[in-house]
Parts: sequence; C-alpha cells; structure tokens
Amino acid sequence: MSFYLDSCYTFFMSRKANQSDSIKKYPAERISGVAVPLGALRTKESPAIGEYTSLVAFAGFCKKAGLRLIQLLPVLDTGTQNSPYSSLSAFALHPMYISLPLTPAFDACYRQDKAFAAEYDAFVERNRQKVRYDYTDINETKDRLLRTLYATKETQAELTGSAFAAWQKANPWIGTYCVYKHLKYTYMQASWKEWKKADRTMSKAEIANRWQDTSLKEAHNFYAWEQFEAWKQFKHAADEVRKAGIILKGDLPILLNEDSCDVWSDTVLFNQKLRAGSPPDGSNPGGQNWGFPTYNWKAHEADGFAWWRLRLTCAEQFYGAYRLDHVLGFFRIWAVPDGEGSAELGHTEPYSAISEAALAKAGFSGDRLTWLSEPHIPTGALGIENWDEARRVLSLFCARVKTEELWRFRSDIKTAADVWNVHIPGTDEGTAHHVKQTLSGWLHNRTLIELKKGSYVPLWQYSGTQAWQSLSWEEKQRLEELINENAKKNEKAWEKQADTIFSALIPATSMIPCGEDLGVNLHCLPAMLQKYGILGLEVLRWSRRWQEEGQPYIPMSEQRELALVTTSVHDSSTLRQWWQEEHDAARAFELTFTPASAEAASRPLLTDSAFSPEACQFVLSQAASTRSIWFVPPLQDWLYLDKRYWYDDAADERVNVPGTVSGHNWSYRMKESVEALTADTALTAKIKAIAALHD
Repeated sequence: MSFYLDSCYTFFMSRKANQSDSIKKYPAERISGVAVPLGALRTKESPAIGEYTSLVAFAGFCKKAGLRLIQLLPVLDTGTQNSPYSSLSAFALHPMYISLPLTPAFDACYRQDKAFAAEYDAFVERNRQKVRYDYTDINETKDRLLRTLYATKETQAELTGSAFAAWQKANPWIGTYCVYKHLKYTYMQASWKEWKKADRTMSKAEIANRWQDTSLKEAHNFYAWEQFEAWKQFKHAADEVRKAGIILKGDLPILLNEDSCDVWSDTVLFNQKLRAGSPPDGSNPGGQNWGFPTYNWKAHEADGFAWWRLRLTCAEQFYGAYRLDHVLGFFRIWAVPDGEGSAELGHTEPYSAISEAALAKAGFSGDRLTWLSEPHIPTGALGIENWDEARRVLSLFCARVKTEELWRFRSDIKTAADVWNVHIPGTDEGTAHHVKQTLSGWLHNRTLIELKKGSYVPLWQYSGTQAWQSLSWEEKQRLEELINENAKKNEKAWEKQADTIFSALIPATSMIPCGEDLGVNLHCLPAMLQKYGILGLEVLRWSRRWQEEGQPYIPMSEQRELALVTTSVHDSSTLRQWWQEEHDAARAFELTFTPASAEAASRPLLTDSAFSPEACQFVLSQAASTRSIWFVPPLQDWLYLDKRYWYDDAADERVNVPGTVSGHNWSYRMKESVEALTADTALTAKIKAIAALHD
C-alpha cells in the first residue's frame, strides 16, 4: 500500500466496528427522479457553470416537481480532461465546481483587489449566456482566481484553524494528492510518465517526506485548501438535498486515468501492461480501447479492498445511492495489451485458458498449433507488385516460414505500437504508412492468443480468421468444443471474482448500489446483483426482445422490478433526438404502448408529426408505468414537456457522443435557470403528475 493507503486502512478499520456487515436491501419505495450533470445547472448564483451549491436550488425545484432522487455524473477532479470519467484521483473533488463568492476570502478580495474583481467579472460575463460551458476556460480561470484567494490573510488564517486540521486528519489521502498535484503543476500538467525518474518512481516513504517538507508546505496546502472548500460546499449542499427528502445519487467511475494520482502512487494496485476496454461487436468491429489501466484484483483483495472501501466511505459523506459504472468490470474486464490501438487482441481478466496439452489431444500441436496462434502473412498481402521489394519490407518485421511465401512476426513484434515503431528505409511515407497499417491488421489474424507459454484463449472473433477458415469441419468441431468448455470455466471464475469483490464493498456503507449493466449477458450476473441488492439499469428504447421477430418492446409490466428505468443516458441521444433520428423505433414504441380504443384508432399517431411536448408526455407517462422500482429520466427529457426549455438545435441538449473527443462533449447546460423552472407551476405540475404515475 502507498503512504496514504496505509493511513486510509487504519482510518477505515476504525470505522468498521460501526458499520453493519449485512448485505443491504433494495430500496423499499418506488421513486421518480432526474439525472443531470452538475455542470449543467444554471442558477442565478452559478452563472458560468453548475456548482456544488447549485444543488440546493435544484433540490427546491425537484421537491416542487415531485422528484425524489437527483442522479449526478462523477464530480471528481479530472484535471485538464473534460470527461468526468477520466479521473486523476479516486477521492478528490473537482475544484471547478467551487462557488468562488462563497469562499471566506472572496468579499474582501473582490473589494480590495481591482485586478481580481475585473477578472472575475469578465469571467462571469463571457460565460453567462453560453449554450455549452467552456471547460478549459472555466477550469483555468477558476484556478487562477482560487490561487489569488489562497494568498489572502483570510484563507491563511483558515489554514491554521482546527476545522482544517480535523478535515485533513479525516481525509488521509490528501497528502499524496497534494504532492501529485504540485508535481503536475511543476511539470506544466504533463503526464507523470514524462516526469524525471526521481519524481516518476517515488516510494511511499519519499511521498510522505515530500508532503512533510516545510519548504513545500505553502505549495501543497493550496490543493488541500481547494479540497477543503470543495468538501464544505458539497457537504452543505448534500445535507440540504437530504433535508428536502431527496436522495442524492453519485457515480463512481470503475476505472481511473493512467495519468492519475492513484496509478502514480499505487502501481501495485493497477496493471499498466493492460488497458481496459470492450470486445468487438457489430457497431465497433475493432472493439473499444479506453486506455485506462486494469486492476490487480489480487493486490486489492490482499489488503481487504481498502482502497475501494475508502472510495465508498468518502462518497457516503454526500450520497445516499451510487452508480457502479460498468458493473460488468467487477466480474471481468476486457483487457488489451498496452501498445494496441484497437481491442481485438484483448482477453478477459480473469480468464480460463486452454492448455497446450488439451489442444494437442484435440489434434492441434506443433506446426498446426503455430498456424492457429500466430499470423501467417502472404508475401502478396502488402500489395507491393515487386515481390523482391515486398520480401525486403516484410523481413524488417517478420521471419519467413522456410521457403514458403509466408511470414511470421518476429518475437519482438507483439503489438501495433511495435509495428509502427519499425523504420522502413528506402520507402516513401505513403507506402510505409500503408505497410504498417496492413501489418497492424494482420496482428489480429490469429485464431488463438497465447497469453503465457502453453496457455491459450480464443480471439473474440476467431471465426473470421485465416487459420479458422482453413480448418476442416471436423477440426472446427473439435476446437469449438474446447472453446465452449473453456467459456463455462470463465463464467465460474467471473462469478467468483464478483462475489469476492461485492462481499467486501457492498456492506461497507449504507448507500443503495446501482449497477450499469447495459448489454451484459453473463448468466451469473442477475443472481449476483440480486444477492447484493444492486439495482440494474433499463433504458426503454433498448428494452426489447431483440431475438424475436419484429424485436418487440418489453411491456412495462414485465420490466425488471429491481432496476432503475430511464429514457436516455449520458452516452445516448436525448428523447427528442431519438424520436427524430430513429423514427421507426419511436413509431414501434408508440404503436406498442398506445392503448387500443376507438378514440385512439381515429387519432393521428404522434410519430406522424415532429417531436412535441405531447410526444414527450406520452413517452414519459408510459415509462412511468414501469414495474421497475426507480424511474429516473435525464433533465433534458423532463424539459421536453415545454418548448420554452428547448434549444433550437437538439444536438445542444446531448451530453456526450461516444467515440468522439471535443469540447462539445460533457458541456451541456440547461437553457433556462433552475429558478425559472421552479417558478413555472405548469411545468412542475406536469412533471409531478407523471411522477405520481410511477410513485
């Protein structure tokens, strides 16, 4: 464990006696709520971006509208990255959501420092009316203004107080975080992997010594003070939400950015040789490589999952419920070798392997096994007409198979990065790029992947490989039997891992756990979620019987009871976009859920026209009749009940478009203020009536 995890483990164990080890039950009440990114909240007091304190006003709106749950996206510090799922700390809150006027030094600083006042006023004015919030501008400007506030006598006096000292003692992760943040600032935000070796490879003792270095105290305490201010504001807001009878639901990203405090300081807890992602599917033929390191679960288990349990106990200060992002990852993660761009050469962690002995018994040994497990590249694959030239180029990457016109990669060429790092002399840039792109594709053309000597797993899409297609029908049958037997062993391994992890994590707090289990088809998952009281997730537009003719929607009365139902998620289009862009799906929904009657038969279908408040009311009302215990649409979908709250361009209402990187993602802001929504009695009455259908 690192310096701060040593302290955290002691801290956690001191609390353990006061916590029940019994498994938490599902919520007893049916609840309707709203999902919203914190930054999206536009209030009179938060004109540039939603802030921790904005939740107080928003809770007032929710209470009036009959909504009893507020679901947030993650609010952890992500540094220069605008994605809330790219955390650089598992514990630190994002300073960007601090309300500057509520810091103790603001009033005096604003009155006495003309430059500070001018920068703050200009900041507010340029951001007040923006459709999307400007992450970089807000993050950088608030950092400068917070540094000015930190230097004031009011703030320095606060740092010597007992409240600040007590807070630091209760948050033992803060030392390592401050050391990391200051180093990152010193290196102009460069990844820790680009730092000097002495800073890149600090031991826990060295981190502790640096944190205790009095010459660095002023620099380190800036980050500690930021976190103290964020904690105070968020804690106050969370308490006010709770007093209003509303559950605040947080979101715990399952993974951390490689360039994070935790990966830097706790290398033993993470596997940096592998990157997490998802396997190939119809819409992603190369799979997804998220770039985040996977976990070393054995190391986590060895110390009683102290790091994860601390994450939960820290979150419980604010939340009454939490979302386990990518819950499948606690069963098994799709792990991709570092250096691969796509996820095709990935495998599950944990995994069960097919042994070399089992393959030999099935008739696959020697050259036959090599044929299955190593790509064999024809000389003509590069498309170079002169075969002497093709052989010259291939020899830079491969060894020739005897005298055949086939080539196998050299032992040092294992990933796409290795291919792209090879220099091809005497070849123009365009040809070199084509060659490397072609060979990177051939890396994936193997039926079996040898993960360690004598242990093999099948490529996820093995049936499309050259070697598989060359097998006889009998050979395919024998190999597929081995693959299917291995798949059953995998299921048992995944179930065991999830059971081990959940048995440690779920009882650690009283928060209600919810799992993001979209698209998951593990046989063991439903029973495991039920065992640990973890709500599943249903998105109505995808809640269909996909294998049946016509792919009918699942009736609301047959939805999972122990689930949270929603109309859209942050990675999907909004209800308005879905209605406009997936017309056939929307029409099928309307035809399925419109009650049969003479009156209904004589009326035009809503899908005959453009999306409207009436269409929104129809979808939400039908969704509210779900059997599922929680009904939590995003704010945008609730606001479609009144056109005054729509943007002209529906794209401005979407939170994120997966697979794209831009300033547009993760920067959604509501069009009108929370105060305006609260004052709109017609809107709140409409929402309350729909919520009542569910509750």
